Amino acid sequence: MHRFVPAAIAAFLGVLTALASAPAFADRYDVAITLGAAPRAHVEARLTPPDGILFMHSHAGGYEWSDYIRNLRASQNGQPLELERTGKESWAAKGTIQSSIDVSYDVDLGFTVPEREGAQRGGQSFGNSLYLVNRVLFVMDNAPGPRDIVLHLPPGASIATPWQRLGPASFQAASNSDLVDNTLVVGRFPEIDVKQGTFDIDFVLPGATAAEGGLMEPVVRNVLHEYLRMFPETPPFHLVMSYFQGVEVNGEGYKNSATLTFPGSIGLANRDLWANYIAHELFHHWNATLIFGADSGADEGSTEWFSEGATEYIANRTLFRSGTIDSGGWLRHMEANVALYKFWTWAAPFAGTPIVDAGSKTALPRPKGVEAKTYNRAGVYNGGWVTTFCIDAAIASATNGRRDIDDLFRALLDNYGLKGRAWKNSDLIAEASKLAGRDMAPELTTWLEQPKPIPVDKCWAEAGLKGYNLDYSGETRVAPDPRGGAAAKRVLHKIWGGG
Repeated sequence: MHRFVPAAIAAFLGVLTALASAPAFADRYDVAITLGAAPRAHVEARLTPPDGILFMHSHAGGYEWSDYIRNLRASQNGQPLELERTGKESWAAKGTIQSSIDVSYDVDLGFTVPEREGAQRGGQSFGNSLYLVNRVLFVMDNAPGPRDIVLHLPPGASIATPWQRLGPASFQAASNSDLVDNTLVVGRFPEIDVKQGTFDIDFVLPGATAAEGGLMEPVVRNVLHEYLRMFPETPPFHLVMSYFQGVEVNGEGYKNSATLTFPGSIGLANRDLWANYIAHELFHHWNATLIFGADSGADEGSTEWFSEGATEYIANRTLFRSGTIDSGGWLRHMEANVALYKFWTWAAPFAGTPIVDAGSKTALPRPKGVEAKTYNRAGVYNGGWVTTFCIDAAIASATNGRRDIDDLFRALLDNYGLKGRAWKNSDLIAEASKLAGRDMAPELTTWLEQPKPIPVDKCWAEAGLKGYNLDYSGETRVAPDPRGGAAAKRVLHKIWGGG
C-alpha cells in the first residue's frame, strides 16, 4: 500500500494544478440575430482572456471578418475597459484582468443581402432565413475549454448548426475552431435530416420553398441510402450541409459543415442537374475524404481522375439505381462523358497528356491562375468517368457479374482509408486485379499512363452496350446491344442494379 502514496499525491496535485489553470466557466455568447432586408446581430459575451487579447478569425475566402464589427466595448466588474487595436483583427485590453470581462458589439450583416460569388464562404440572406459562416459572429479569446452560445431569434425561427445542442436555442462548441470554423442557418427553411446508424446529415435549404424541399428530400434520402449500402462500415459522422441558389456552382467545406451553391432553381425540369450535383458532392465524403489518394511530390495530381471521375460515375449510376433518372438518362450521362473524353484525346490543346498527368500537367501553357485539373477537366472528370466504367465492366466481366466497382471502393476503404493510408495508382491496380482474379496491370497501366484513347468499344461490348462516336465533333451515341450475349447482359445488370 505504501509504495502507491507518492503516485497518488502526484496525481492529486496534478488535478489541483489543472483546476487552478482552467477557467471558472466556459466563455458565453448571447447572440441576437435580426432577419429581413437589413440583417444584423448583437452579441453580448462574457470572456476570460488569459492574456488580455481578443481576436477574430483571420481573412479568409474573400472576407475580412473584423470589417463587419461595430461598437466593440468591454467592461470589468461594471467598469469600462479600454481596448487597444493591435492588428486588423485583434485587440488588447488595457489594465489588469482579474477574471472575466463583459464584451458587447454589433455585427453588420448587410454584406449577405446581394448575391455574390463566394457567398458559401461568407453568408447569404434570403429575407426569412440567413446562412452564415460563423467567423463573422465571434470575437474570441485564448482561454481553453468549450464555448456556450445562446441564440435569440424571431418567433418560429429554426436553427441548423453542428454545435452540440443543450436546449431549444442554446448550444456548446468544443473549442474556438468548433465555434467559428462551421456554419449557421437560422430562420424558416426546409430541412432534411438523414440518420442511419451513426451516420447523420442535416441537409438544410435556406431560401427554398416547402415544395422545393419536397422535391429534394427523396433524392437526398435515396442517394445516401445507396451510399451507405455500398459502405456499411462507414465510421460515425455528423454534418450540417447547406444548399442554396447562388451565382455559381461551387462548394466549401468546414469542420462539421459544408455548403453547396447552384445557380438554378430546384425543379423537375432540371432535376437531373441539381440531383447529380448533390450526389457527386455527397459521395466525396467517401471518395476523396475517407478514401484519399497520394497527391504530393511525384504523385501530385495522379489520382485526381479517380477522386473526380469515379465520383461522377457513381453519382450518375446512383441516380439511376435510386429512380431519379431512367436508363435513358444514365445512357445520356455516358454519352456526354465519353464524347468529352474522346474530344479531349483528339484535340490539339490536350495532345500527349495521359489521364494520370491530367491533374498536374498541361500540353500548352495555361492561363494564370488556372489549375491543370481545370485546364484538363475533360481528362480528369470525363476521362476518369470512362476509366472507372471500363474498370467496372472488366471486373464484372471477369467474375461473371459477381463483383464490380463497389467491391473495389470497399477494398480501398478497408485497406487504405480506414487505416489512414493514401492509395497510389499501383495500389488501385493491385486491388482491382485481386477482385477480377487476373492481372489487370497491363491494360490499366496503359489506360492511365499512355496518351492514346482507352478502347471504349471493348468496354461497351463487355457491358452489353453498343456505341458510336465522332471524335472531332464531340458526339457519342450509346444503347444496349440487342446482339449482346448472356454474359454481357449479366455485366450490364450488375452495373445498373448492383445485384
